[in-house]
Amino acid sequence: MRQRQALWMRRAELVQRSGLLRERLVAHGRALQPLFQVADQARHTAHWMRAHPWVPLGVVGLLVWRRPRRWWRWAWKGWAAWRLYVRVRRAWQGGRV
Repeated sequence: MRQRQALWMRRAELVQRSGLLRERLVAHGRALQPLFQVADQARHTAHWMRAHPWVPLGVVGLLVWRRPRRWWRWAWKGWAAWRLYVRVRRAWQGGRV
């Protein structure tokens, strides 16, 4: 009988602690909510762009048509950044640079 009472007491303590932990989790979740909203918006934007690929292609085409020098400059910088990224990634993974 005493063991059963001890188990019920332990269960009640655990249920109370579980409730407190849930409340803390909700509070932390509220603090991170703006971050999750931004991530959700980025995901929705990526899905939309996959469904409508002509929109970003049209924007790039318009930029190339309106300001070709600027576009080439940024394309070159992007290519250089990509090459740097690949070299750093290889070095990080232990490969040759």
